[in-house]
Amino acid sequence: MLVFVGWLLPVASGEDLRPAKGRLLVATELVGGDFFTQTVVLLLHYDATGAMGIVINRPTEVEPQELLEDVEPITGYSGPIYWGGPVQMNSLRALLRTDAPPSGAEAIVGSVHQVFIDDALKIAPTDSASLRLFIGYAGWSAGQLDSEMARGSWHVVPASDEHVFAEDPHTLWKRLTRPRELRVAVPLTIQRCWQYFMDHRIQVH
Repeated sequence: MLVFVGWLLPVASGEDLRPAKGRLLVATELVGGDFFTQTVVLLLHYDATGAMGIVINRPTEVEPQELLEDVEPITGYSGPIYWGGPVQMNSLRALLRTDAPPSGAEAIVGSVHQVFIDDALKIAPTDSASLRLFIGYAGWSAGQLDSEMARGSWHVVPASDEHVFAEDPHTLWKRLTRPRELRVAVPLTIQRCWQYFMDHRIQVH
């Protein structure tokens, strides 16, 4: 006789990290709407007063020359403008990947720094492998992000240079999304079932 026993086998285990500067917020399937569905947010700030970050996996079809037409160094840049979030869509932020950041740069994670636009353009990078420009940002008031996380809207993962400057940002969310736990049915004889219970010291009431 075969007994079919089903239990949850987590593919990925471990508790979430806490939000912090330089970590990633990955939207879960609970997040809907046009703004944050399937987004990955790099946190630039998090404390008791609130949080802010930029969406790093939403490149647009807008080229920097369209927004910065009078800025000569940008004419040789081949990367697009990224949509960073719905807040202050009239603002522009720059992330620079370098081991020699300019004065005033803010280290975010690894060799990724947030820099002033002017400083980024002085270095005159030519592609999005070393410079990314973001219009707008994502912001949360005090306690708001924690509430959303408690509802299961986000999970936090470590960030790396390769995440922030992903060659294919469109696939980043899928690569970082936590696999669902799978329920499986495993055929066991009664004897093997009992041995399993004994080996794992499961108490049967």
